[in-house]
Amino acid sequence: MGQKGGNGSPSKAQERPLQRRSAWLQLQLAGVEPPARMVGLFAARALLPHDIERLIEVCLRSMREEDAGASLLLAPLAEPPLTWKITVAGSAAAAPHDCTVRVHAIGDPGSPHRGLLQHIALLDEEMGRATRESVEPAETYLVITSGRLDEQGRIHAFQNLVALFTTALGALIVDPAAAMVTMDPGEWADAMEMSLEVEDGMKLLRKK
Repeated sequence: MGQKGGNGSPSKAQERPLQRRSAWLQLQLAGVEPPARMVGLFAARALLPHDIERLIEVCLRSMREEDAGASLLLAPLAEPPLTWKITVAGSAAAAPHDCTVRVHAIGDPGSPHRGLLQHIALLDEEMGRATRESVEPAETYLVITSGRLDEQGRIHAFQNLVALFTTALGALIVDPAAAMVTMDPGEWADAMEMSLEVEDGMKLLRKK
């Protein structure tokens, strides 16, 4: 069991890892307008740039089965490499919402997935071990990032994009902010919304 100070607040020994976890996540979301989230997807197949275009086509067909006015627009970004802006709208009436997607080969020494796995292990040692085992077959790591998650339309657009990619790729979702590892987009969406509510509640407490 971790120790706490006599007044019930975290001990100095506990505060240091908490600060490291927070600093890591803030670094991943640097330059993204808050409230922001990023999730990692681990897919068991290699993805090339043209595969992303095909993936968007598959996801758009799925969206239009729900609403013919849905749209999913892909635009490559120059920096960093293998990064795209994806604009999501669940219907013709919905406001479009921008997300970014980065693709990394698991075998690439520069792939940031190692930092994510270390972060998850800091949150919970057992979850970290299980996650490392679960991602062993993966060949591709995708990072999906969104800012401005301050109203339901944007939150649902982000959730929809993650769910579509997860289902199409049979991917594992790893969400460091929600401390969630799952292949179930619905389970992840619930945990992600809860983490946003907790974040909002903490902001209100700090203002008091």
